[in-house]
Amino acid sequence: MPNIRYANMCHWKAIPYRKIDNFREFYYEDKTNSAYYSDWDNILKYQSALGFEGIEIAPWDLADILPLFGSPQNFTEFAKDRGVSVIGMFHGAHASHAAGHFDEAVRAGREAVDTIVQFGGTYMNTCPTQNYYGTGPLSREEVQQCARVMNEIGLYATDHGVKIGLHNEFFCAINLPNHRELIELTDPKFVHYCIDTAQIEIMGENLLTFYEDYHDRISTFHLKDTASAKAPDDVRYAQDPEIADDGTRWFWEPGQGELDLKGLYRLLKQHAFKGWISIEYDGSPDLLASMAMTRYYLDNALRPIYD
Repeated sequence: MPNIRYANMCHWKAIPYRKIDNFREFYYEDKTNSAYYSDWDNILKYQSALGFEGIEIAPWDLADILPLFGSPQNFTEFAKDRGVSVIGMFHGAHASHAAGHFDEAVRAGREAVDTIVQFGGTYMNTCPTQNYYGTGPLSREEVQQCARVMNEIGLYATDHGVKIGLHNEFFCAINLPNHRELIELTDPKFVHYCIDTAQIEIMGENLLTFYEDYHDRISTFHLKDTASAKAPDDVRYAQDPEIADDGTRWFWEPGQGELDLKGLYRLLKQHAFKGWISIEYDGSPDLLASMAMTRYYLDNALRPIYD
């Protein structure tokens, strides 16, 4: 088995069909490419053909997946038949900084773990609380409260064969001033870290330095590029900064931004990282093209460094 296996985050949004029974007839309804992106049968085959063996889902995907497949297990079997495994799920620990929300935040986290187990996944990448806007700045006590929630969820996850990885986004209430503080307050036996390569650079961390400092805590990665490192406070703390009306993209396919991903892969080899890396295509106008572009960059620029 290879040291690094690759998955895709599910950015396909609503997929209306499980499988299109008569593809030709469906195509002739409007003679556009919509037929190619309307069923899980084809989308999972695209993933498999391009060498992405895993898929990481999100809670908002469940409202589309479960009515089509009836159960997490049915989706998992359908995906496996096409060469793809569900590796885990993203989770947002809403209001985990609030002491009065402790029980609800822990209960929601445990329920998310239970969902992942039903899909056969082993990772839960968790945003520790909501956006900075309307919430930040957090007090030290609120950061400690986030850590208490993460430790409780992490203990439950570990007992159920799931690794939780803290996953910060550049606009979250846990931000540059308390990013590392939160990590240090969590128990390394139960709480790991998922590096989103673009998010932490936009937040103001240096990707290579951060990985060097925390390489023994890293459970997995969300791999994407950016040309917007070290965004100023007034951007990161604004309302809905990730949504840009003018079409500005925070995130790019690996190799299309400015991150030193080759340097990262040299460090992955140095520290013998083994596990899953999920690719994200936030903002892509063509997910299949982004997937193919990424596969080329992985095979020709990154994998030779480690392999």
